[in-house]
Amino acid sequence: MLVFIILIVIVLFVIESCTTINLSPKLLLKSAEYKKFPELENALEWGKYEMERITKTSGAELSYFPQKNFFFISNASKPGTYNPIKIDNLGRKVFELSFDEQSDFKLLDYMNGFVIGANAIYDFSADCPMAVNFHELLNKEKNIDPKNWIKIFEDNYRSADIVLYTQNTELISAQCVYFRTAGKWTKLYEFNHPGRQFIYPDGAKIKCRINDVEIPPKLNEEHYLKDVQQASYSNYLRYSDDYIKRDNKTFPDQAITYKNVGNIKTLAFSKETSTSEGYMNPGIPSTFFGTAFYELNFNEDILNFKTVAHKYNGLGEKTQTDIFLFSLPERYSSKTDVCFLTYDYSTNTYDNYKKGVYVVRRKLNKN
Repeated sequence: MLVFIILIVIVLFVIESCTTINLSPKLLLKSAEYKKFPELENALEWGKYEMERITKTSGAELSYFPQKNFFFISNASKPGTYNPIKIDNLGRKVFELSFDEQSDFKLLDYMNGFVIGANAIYDFSADCPMAVNFHELLNKEKNIDPKNWIKIFEDNYRSADIVLYTQNTELISAQCVYFRTAGKWTKLYEFNHPGRQFIYPDGAKIKCRINDVEIPPKLNEEHYLKDVQQASYSNYLRYSDDYIKRDNKTFPDQAITYKNVGNIKTLAFSKETSTSEGYMNPGIPSTFFGTAFYELNFNEDILNFKTVAHKYNGLGEKTQTDIFLFSLPERYSSKTDVCFLTYDYSTNTYDNYKKGVYVVRRKLNKN
């Protein structure tokens, strides 16, 4: 009898590990119920809430600006394009742009809610964002010496409410500074003088140092959102707390307390196809692809849904959800209860084209 039981266990293990036959008790017992779950898609509704799909791409970066109480989605709709989107405190898409390589705007950079072109800047914090042309262009002809450059910088820095640094300009080897004073923009180019470089890259940041003193930019307050359950942030790399600590990354938002508005639970995973990559692999699946079934508990209202997921073959491997539920820092939770679900499906295999950013908000026709 013992040998018979062992043989049954081995057979079941082989079937589970080497085929797409599903033997999971959780799946078998509730298969009919799970099949009724709606697909993750636009316009899902449950309880007091609804969901709207904002982008169709994975890895979009989300940030929040508390002063004007809006969200900024830094999104590339496809390679060679840039498609930034503004979401208001009710979760409505109120403004978006779309640039490609042929755009007349000539996109150069974007930072802190500003989208910068060769001749103008969009400020997404404005009620009605529009391209504002530069009021002054300084040092484009390379004719300002370092001493006078410093004086021009100091005079503009003193009066400006916004100061941005960038190394991306329409000229070769020409970093620059953008100053906003009384709503007007000044663009000051800075060239690589021998022995003098005031604007320079430091990791992912662009900094300014003059006479051995670092001059900070002047920026709008901006924060990433966080998935508290997975301890991950809404930057495009989806930093986790463990990754930041392990790699000694400088990440100011890690010191902030975030509100946990809900959680996503994986209920079951149904294998549907597989791949068997690997050197000299005799055909044993290395990765299973199929449908995962979820429970989203958002402020005690429950939404069940399903979407494509994958799972590496092996004992203890978990379903790779690629789903995050991002919420605000706790100190701003009274300003808006909007949050975002992102589905960052990370492979083209068995893609169901549901990836993207979904805004989760109260139903707009209710209080």
